[in-house]
Amino acid sequence: MTKCHECEKEFDVEAARAEYTSEFSGELDYDEYGQGNCADCAISEAESNMNVGRAIDMMNGDEDYDDDFVQKHL
Repeated sequence: MTKCHECEKEFDVEAARAEYTSEFSGELDYDEYGQGNCADCAISEAESNMNVGRAIDMMNGDEDYDDDFVQKHL
């Protein structure tokens, strides 16, 4: 068992890897982006980072602008 760097609960890395892979349909690699966190924390952080990226894209005109989304995630 490993201790999550974020929430400090103990978790099984293989189970976290499987849940992370399932959540993102294999598009993101837990070993690259999970950063030693449990599945819940790793998924939450990845989703947050993706939302920030989308908000930046909206600000740059690369995606349809949604002010509520931008205000929430930046």
